Parts: sequence; structure tokens; C-alpha cells
Amino acid sequence: MTTLAVTRPEEFIEFLEDDEPVNVVSAERPWKVLIVDDDPEVHQATLFALRGVTISNRKLELLNAYSSAQARAVLEAHPDVAVILLDVVMESHDAGLTLVRVIREELGRRDTRIILRTGQPGYAPELSVIRDYDINDYRTKSELTHTRLITTLAAAIRSYEQICALDESRRGLELLIETGNQLFVPLDVRAFAEVALKHLAGFFGGALNAVFCGPSEGGGEGRDHDELRILAGCGAYRHLEGVRLADLDNQTLRDSLRSCLAGQRHVFDSGAACLHLGRIHGKEALIHVDLPCPATELTRRMIEVLCVNLGVGFENVVLFERLGFFAYYDPLTRLPNRKRFLDRIDEEMPAFASGGWILGIIDIVRFSELNDALGHRSGDLLLVEVTQRLQLVVGADALVARVAGDAFGLCWRPGQAGAGAILDVFNAPFSVRGHAIPIRARAGFVDLAAVPGGAVELLKRANLALSHAKQAGNQHWRFFSGEMESATQNRVRLLTELRSALHQGKGLELYYQPQVASSDGALVGCEALIRWVKASGEAISPDVFIPLAEYTGMIVDIGDWVIGEACRQIVRWDAKGLPGFRVGINISAAQFREPDFVAKTAGVIRESGVDPSRLELEITESVAMEDPLSVARQLHELKALGLRVAVDDFGCGFSSLGSLNRLPFDRVKIDRAFVRELTPETQGDCIATMIIKLAKSLGLDVIAEGVETDQQARLLREMGCAEMQGFLYARPMQAEALEQWVMHGTQTPQ
Repeated sequence: MTTLAVTRPEEFIEFLEDDEPVNVVSAERPWKVLIVDDDPEVHQATLFALRGVTISNRKLELLNAYSSAQARAVLEAHPDVAVILLDVVMESHDAGLTLVRVIREELGRRDTRIILRTGQPGYAPELSVIRDYDINDYRTKSELTHTRLITTLAAAIRSYEQICALDESRRGLELLIETGNQLFVPLDVRAFAEVALKHLAGFFGGALNAVFCGPSEGGGEGRDHDELRILAGCGAYRHLEGVRLADLDNQTLRDSLRSCLAGQRHVFDSGAACLHLGRIHGKEALIHVDLPCPATELTRRMIEVLCVNLGVGFENVVLFERLGFFAYYDPLTRLPNRKRFLDRIDEEMPAFASGGWILGIIDIVRFSELNDALGHRSGDLLLVEVTQRLQLVVGADALVARVAGDAFGLCWRPGQAGAGAILDVFNAPFSVRGHAIPIRARAGFVDLAAVPGGAVELLKRANLALSHAKQAGNQHWRFFSGEMESATQNRVRLLTELRSALHQGKGLELYYQPQVASSDGALVGCEALIRWVKASGEAISPDVFIPLAEYTGMIVDIGDWVIGEACRQIVRWDAKGLPGFRVGINISAAQFREPDFVAKTAGVIRESGVDPSRLELEITESVAMEDPLSVARQLHELKALGLRVAVDDFGCGFSSLGSLNRLPFDRVKIDRAFVRELTPETQGDCIATMIIKLAKSLGLDVIAEGVETDQQARLLREMGCAEMQGFLYARPMQAEALEQWVMHGTQTPQ
């Protein structure tokens, strides 16, 4: 057994004077030093020499082992041993050197500093051991006097401290790199909270008591601090998940979170840290963690760097939730939008199979007018009020969505009153900014169990029912029926065929109805009227396809075709030597809304070579009054080209004498409805008489349409109507037929 050689015993004992200043010892854990020697006296001498010694303001905790096996057991039980004072010769001449290999290779303790000691200088370690196994120092026991022992030990501990700091930095950097990737995986705040706590536990190297406090959802803007909740917890705080910050019973934890929230910064104390991850779009996130040991300056810096990553990850997940919110929800009402509404219906379709579930669309009547009158802010508040009433009536199990600007989607189980009772929520006025606003609504419904199909098909059918409800007027509702779908399919098919006929130039044709002088029946003009005969020979009435064309906007293309075809036909008639009569062409409101309507008309005239004075454009009174200033400007431009203009159906609208006088009309057409009521008894004070007098006072020509009887013709002639058009003279006919009609002459009715 080796013994410690003592050359100057007085160096082992250090007596302190009473008035000598005492070092302030840190509260941090002591440095653990393992003494491995088979000689008990060496243990006693070392313990005596190191009694009361502090290094870097930390005490020493001495552990003892008398063999390699004991040393291994102590090291396995104490992973934080800083220094090992290791005897080379123990149970064998190289037991200490063998233990070095075990410490470095098998136990993987590469940070622990090793000081080799030997009382037998002849058993010096091999140079390869010192080089390959990172031996901190090698001394004979006779060399390790009291002063040199402390000096050597202090150097080893400081080396251990620096290595641990470097390892901590390396582990922190590795964690930051790993965190930087994995923190961008979660797409919602709750999942991010769990990942953040997991990485924080990895940073501290074990289980933690920690909570993640944040917004319950990242989509909307932040409201107040009471909206913060414990989204994730671990260790002793796991049971707090879901608890609002305001409802926390743990006073210490609540005060820690509130203090961090108020200061918008990290807060460290001796036993805990509260980390502020930032404020993104009004949303904040905090992490409270109980520290396993007081945080060193390096630990704080590494935590702060980690928090930068966590803050970026939190910002990322809030942005993702906001993207998801704005993609699937209405920011104003916070209701699902059309896309999310359809998804929810498809997801829950099995539950709807039980029956009784109704899908509906509710449309607010003339909401755009209310919005313009009240202002957009008041309009928004009105929509929020509607949302709240609907949610209150249908209950928590129902689906309520905003599927359009002024339309709401519902999927619910109506009570005994039926689905139509949902419109009762609009019976009472809505209070907006102190004003009572009455509004009306219409609805279309479809029974989910009775009508097969997915959400898209069901919504389409409910919308079809809503269209029928709109035709019925305000505050009406309709249930979907198969007949509605059949009629819609027929309309779609008809529109498809009409578009094909227009583009291919097959099936559409202009008919011409003669207009004659009332005095002698001479031809003065004709009105071009479009007709459509399908390839099957079926003739489609203009009363059917013209409204469809106007609804879809196809009327613009059809109108352009009519103008072009009429111009080309006039040129053909002129080439055949027919008299130079005018041709009237009906112009729709949609054509007048086209910004290049005048330019297109001028182009057609130029390309066809027609005399523009042969063309008379007919517009209805309602078109003329839709936008009087714009219409007046365009009419003046058309007149400048040489065209003439007639106002059709005069007296059926709401124009005034002043409006009529400001527009550059050449002719007034008396509507057939006023001609039909004309009798000898009503001749003196009928509307037709007033129109003729008004037109003459304005210097306008007059023509009556819909003349079917000799009596009507005679009365109109007596009233001063110079021109007439109607079945009494001729029905609309093809261009060739009109040529024959002109060549055979006309007869003046008696």
C-alpha cells in the first residue's frame, strides 16, 4: 500500500487569523473531487489538506474510492465529478492507468479532469496514456505539498469549468440548430407549445416543471391578457393545460407570467425564469420554467438565444394560423366562410343521415343599398347583429357561415315551426349605433337526407331554391324541388346552344317588320327583330332567349351581331335596287354600358359601307333614364355619325318631359299596350293622344307599334300619328320575303 510522503508537514495545515477576511462562498453546488487510492492514510491526509478550501467561490465535496471497482461505481453514481485524484498503483501496478481507459472510453467522461498520483516513481505512466487519454497532471505524492495540491487542483477545476462551459455552448448551439428546423413544423399554436417545452427540457437536460402560456387561437387579433391560456404544461404543471391566465390558482406562477407580460421581457430569479417570446399581430406567448439550478450568465445568454428561435417559431405559427383563418373564416363575423362551410358539411355528412337536417342560404334584401345609406361600418355592425341572432336561434350544434357578402349559410335541425321560421329573426328591427334598422331576407332550403350529393351539390340546390324565393318577393323562402333543377338545366342547355349558334353563325337570323306611312301605306322603314331556330327546327321565342342573354351578358355579343348583319343587309338591298328605307335596331342597356359601344358601331358602319342615315337605333325609356348623362353623351356621338335615334315603349317608364327634352331623339314609338286600349270612346284623353301631342310639341316624329285593326289605324291617323307598324300591315319576315313584299306594293287600310 502506498503512503503519502510528507516533506514539510507544516504545509499541510493552514491556520487563518481571526481578523483575516473571509471569502464569500457561492450558493452553487460544490465541486466534486474523487480521491481514488488504496491507502486510507492518503485519503485522510488529502481530506485534511483540502478541508475548507474553496475554488472559484465554490466549496469542495470529496468522494472516496479504495479500488478501481469502487471508483467506477462512484463515477456512475455521480456524473458531475469535476476532478479525480487517481493513484496509479493499487490492486495492480497499472490499475490506475487501466481505470483511465475505463473513465474515458467506457464511461465516456471526457470532461472530468484526472490528476495521476503515485508514491512509486518507477511506475510512471506511459506517454501514450497521458497523450491519448487527456491526463490533466501527473505528480508523485511527494511533490504534492499542501500548496501544490491546491494549485494543481484549482487549475484542474478551472479547466473542467471551461470545458463544461464549452460543452454547454456546443450543446446549446446543437439544440438551436435542431430547434431552428423543428420549430417550423407545427402549424398551430398548441402544437408549437408542446414542441417548445420539449426543446426547453432538452436544453436543460431532463424533465422540467414548465408551462407555455399563449393565445387559444392565432387567427384573429389579440384582445386582452385574459385571453391567454396555458396551452401546454409539463412536470408539476401538466394539469394546468387549458386554464386561463386569469383563473390560475398558483399565485406564484400567475405573478411570474403577469410580471413578464407587463415588462415584455425575460424575467430570471434564483429558482425560475419567465421567457417572453414576443408579440405578433396582438398575440403574445410566455414560457415559465422552474430552473433546476440557478442560471449562470452563460445559461442566460443561451436561453435568450433559444428564445429568439422560439420567437421566430411563434411568429411563424401565428402567421400560419392567420393564413388559415383568413382562408377559411370571415374576419368580420368570425364565421366559417363558404369553403370551410362546405368542408364541415362533407366532414359531418354521416351524422346528417339521421334525418331532419336542413341546409339553407339566407340572403338579406337590398343589403348593398343599406350599406351605402348607413356607411360601411354600420353595415358591418348590422352583419354582426344578424350573425348573433342566427346563432342564438339555431343553437350550438348548428353550422352557421357567411357564404357571401350578404348571404349566410345554415345547416341545422329546425323545430316544429319548420325551416321557414328562421326568417322570423328578421321580424324585429336591428339596433345599430342607436338606430332601429328594419331589414328583410329570403331563403332557399334543401333537405340533406332527401336530396343526395355532397356539400357543393347541396349548396347549389339551396341557392337554386333561393333564386325562386327572390322571384316571389321579399321575406319569402322556398324548398328545393326536382322541377327547379330541371328548369335550370334547360336554361343552361339553352344558353349553351345559343352561344354555339352565335359563334358558328347558324340558327340566328334577322326578321324585318315593315313600318309604313299612315297616309298611303308606303314603306318608310322596318324594324330588325332577331329570331332563333335550332338545328332541330324548333323555334325559340325571343321572350325566352333574350332575357337569358341579358342575364348572362351575352346580349352584348348578340347586339353587335345584329348591328353588323343589319348594315350588311341594307347594302345588299341597295345593290338590288330596293327603295332606301330606314332600318330600326333595338339596343340593350348592356350595350350602352360598354365603353367602346360608339367606337364599335362606327367601325361596323365604316367596314360595311352603309349610309348611316339609314340606321335608326331604338332604346327603351328605362335604358335612357338609367344613366341620363352617359346616355346623352353617347347619343350625341351616334348622332354625329349620321344615325337617327328613337325612344321605344315611351310612357311605360318614369321619365319626365325635361329628361326627354335633354336627349337627342328623332322619333317616339307608342307602345302597343297604349294602342291596344285605343277606342273611339277613349280617343280624346288616352295616353296615346298625350304622347302624340307631347312629341309634336318637341318636334319629334311619332310611330305607333302593335297596330292590328283598321279602327286602331284610323283613330291613330286622326290623332296625327304619321307612321304605323303592326300585323295589320305585315308580320316580321325574312329579308327575301321583305323584298317580295316591297315589289308587290303595299295597301293603305281604309
